[in-house]
Amino acid sequence: MDYSISNRMEFILNKDKMCDPQRVCEILKEELKPIIENYISLKTEPMVRYKKEDNKNIFFIEINAERIKPFGYIPY
Repeated sequence: MDYSISNRMEFILNKDKMCDPQRVCEILKEELKPIIENYISLKTEPMVRYKKEDNKNIFFIEINAERIKPFGYIPY
């Protein structure tokens, strides 16, 4: 499994102390959108929100889907 997204997010959240949380949400959205589109037909853009609670970084990801793409067959 490729952990480059995870490593990049960890760097942004923990080491880049000048990073704006809204920018982190935008980066996360850009990284996740192509992955989501492999499985789901999106009705609208994914929405990512951020919340800091004590020592935790919490992200809320909202996806409005038209349909979930079928699995387990090869299209003609």
